[in-house]
Amino acid sequence: MITQIMKHEWRLLLRDRLLFIAIPVYALLLAYGVYNGDAWRQFLTTNVAAATATADDNIGKLAEKAERIERGEPYGAYEDPRIPGRFARTMAFEMAVKPPGPTSAIAIGQSDVHPSYLLVQWRAMFNQSNTDEVENPVNLAVGRFDLSFVLIYLYPLLIIALSFNMLSSEREGGTQVLMLSQPVSVGQFVVGKVTVRGLVIIGMAVTLSLLGVMASGAELADGGLWRLGAWGLAIIAYGGFWFGLSVLVNAFAGKSSTNAMVLMGTWLVLVLLAPAVLNLVAKSTYPLPSRIELVQAARRGYDAAKREAPPSAQAGGAAAELASRGGEDVMLAELNTAFKDVIPLEMRGEAAAAPMFKRFDEQRDRQHGLIDRLKYVSPAILAADVMGELADTSTASYRAFSHQVGAYHARWRDHFFDRIMAGPVLGAADIRATPRFNFVPEEDGVVAARVVPGLAALLGFVLAVFAAGFGKLRQYPAAAR
Repeated sequence: MITQIMKHEWRLLLRDRLLFIAIPVYALLLAYGVYNGDAWRQFLTTNVAAATATADDNIGKLAEKAERIERGEPYGAYEDPRIPGRFARTMAFEMAVKPPGPTSAIAIGQSDVHPSYLLVQWRAMFNQSNTDEVENPVNLAVGRFDLSFVLIYLYPLLIIALSFNMLSSEREGGTQVLMLSQPVSVGQFVVGKVTVRGLVIIGMAVTLSLLGVMASGAELADGGLWRLGAWGLAIIAYGGFWFGLSVLVNAFAGKSSTNAMVLMGTWLVLVLLAPAVLNLVAKSTYPLPSRIELVQAARRGYDAAKREAPPSAQAGGAAAELASRGGEDVMLAELNTAFKDVIPLEMRGEAAAAPMFKRFDEQRDRQHGLIDRLKYVSPAILAADVMGELADTSTASYRAFSHQVGAYHARWRDHFFDRIMAGPVLGAADIRATPRFNFVPEEDGVVAARVVPGLAALLGFVLAVFAAGFGKLRQYPAAAR
């Protein structure tokens, strides 16, 4: 009997003009979302390559300059890269980059908020001028139009449009009594309708999304295959929730207009209001120190260090100029002495400012932790989180990148500190041996550990709404039959 219901439902769908308007528009939106996500991935790839090339070129030029000086070519007092303090503190730099992941085109996520590269020098990371990619602030406020945007925001609307009246339209059209006069229950009737509509809408969403992402160049190796599989499961689960919710709303035997209003109101709460309220709660519970406080803390620390600096450090420029007149050996000795005095004092200044920046990081981590705990209030938040994790564009993935950069910065300083304090000059080979940053993607198991709870919760929502819906259908009023 369910097969007959499905055939009947299919014929009804083919006569529904809304289907032939909504489906092509939805397909175009999916295609455009894939295109936009891939364009952003290519933008990040280009930026990362350019940043890496800039750092490579700088190190290479400094090594070449050291070689020319070693050959006896003339040079200015401020051009010598062989002085460890000057090289590490002002001349050399590294671009720590986060290349796009194998499936990054499926969701832009936080990649338009966090930088894909960070400048690393001697100074503390909180005091380095790291500029993000230039971005339109409106885009940052509302988010970019990508595949995950289509699925999180517009996918439920299509499901609502084609399922809000799955029972009420039959009742209002007078055909439900005839249908239920057959040996079929209301539950079987709904199963047939939901199955056909789900196969059409969810099947199209999964197929077009996966084909589009694969066509955009997603790598199936290196974890790409399981990510695409989990992506498909997330689409099915998220779509299943909205179908289950439509069943539950229809089970109350309300009018079609009432069903539409209830479903749209629920969409508004779960998709738009819940994320906004969650962010507000996190920011109110764990407020961040103001940027002005951070700047003032850094200035106070460095001002204190400057006041304690010995004459050799405070007169660094003049000392270097005078030393240059006494010959190369005197100049190198004087400059090394100046940096030996300056570097420890700067580190003391950083230590004085560090607690404020540490508090900033701790509060931000607490905000993220609270959001992680409360994201289970909305399937939309869960789905967005899962999609961001699978695309390697989630907040957690950028926090992991930040930790790698911090560890690399510590290694950079350790590498040069002994050379600065010992005083020998750097050779061209030493410059070329400067530690370089190597981004290590998170292991699949680490990502999966964050994805699986979200997927499980989504499936739990699906089971809950379907169980509630079919439970309510058992009480479907006889008058409605």
